[in-house]
Amino acid sequence: PYGPSPAARRAALKALDETPYYAWSLEPPLVEAIARREGVSPDSVGLCNGSLEALSLLSTVFSKTGPIVAPQPTYATPLLYAQRQGAVLDWIPVTADHQMDLPALAKKAAGAGCVYVCNPNNPTGLLADPDALRAFCIAASKSAPVIVDEAYIEISPDPVRHSMLDLVRDGHDVIVARTFSKVYGMAGLRVGFILARPERVRQLKSLIPTHKGRPGLAAALACYGDATYLAGTRAYLEGCREKIYAICKANGLTCLPSHATYVFVDTGKPNLAFQKTLASMGVEVRVFDSPAHPTWIRVGTASPAELDVFAQVLPQALKV
Repeated sequence: PYGPSPAARRAALKALDETPYYAWSLEPPLVEAIARREGVSPDSVGLCNGSLEALSLLSTVFSKTGPIVAPQPTYATPLLYAQRQGAVLDWIPVTADHQMDLPALAKKAAGAGCVYVCNPNNPTGLLADPDALRAFCIAASKSAPVIVDEAYIEISPDPVRHSMLDLVRDGHDVIVARTFSKVYGMAGLRVGFILARPERVRQLKSLIPTHKGRPGLAAALACYGDATYLAGTRAYLEGCREKIYAICKANGLTCLPSHATYVFVDTGKPNLAFQKTLASMGVEVRVFDSPAHPTWIRVGTASPAELDVFAQVLPQALKV
């Protein structure tokens, strides 16, 4: 809800004057900007219409040679897309403390089409230990491509340490996916990118059937790496998370400390039914398919006014 930066808004509006034309000319400058900031060559940067596009297309292609191995729960949307195209999904439950089970995932890497991890994980909001994740990615990528979804990495306390980008620079078969949808507040403009070996970038380009949108590319170029804006966004999101924590505590609910734009909450009630109860009261939350989390919901970092509504209706919903 924080929304795009002022510079991104101005750039998107200006780009509307040129929407009769395709956006070819805007792609190289954005690729160069990303490559320069992330310390990779331009041929290691692949643009996409939101990172979901890249995650979906690449996981589908990789699944032709073996199952997709992934933690559960996680951001399953791209994996379920691949499943609809015939992929086999091999889910590995998270540990008792809700962390990704990296040793169990590593055991399944041999023979896998690819391994997918999300860090911070969605919906738990938890960060993996960076050293453990790095060692896991190095080992697993010797057997199969490893996709690391870093949609929320800019919100983490130390993005450089927690990112697996250094493995891309070192030539490992690791694909880091990023997006402008989260911390940059541009979900509706659909801009994302991957950082990977050049051959993986070429593979992605061969799969994308559509052009990118001019307003989105212009906005992304205008705001990428804007330190002042990012600091403001992080502070805003931290305030929202703290408010959700307080609401949960006031209602006696357990929740996990999050490094993302949501908080994972144990309501103690069957989550699908509880989701419907909240919806009837005007509050929308997410539930995730995980046998180990039948009573958990994901509460997004909405606006302060929306969180006030959540605080008002939650006690009523818990009584239903």
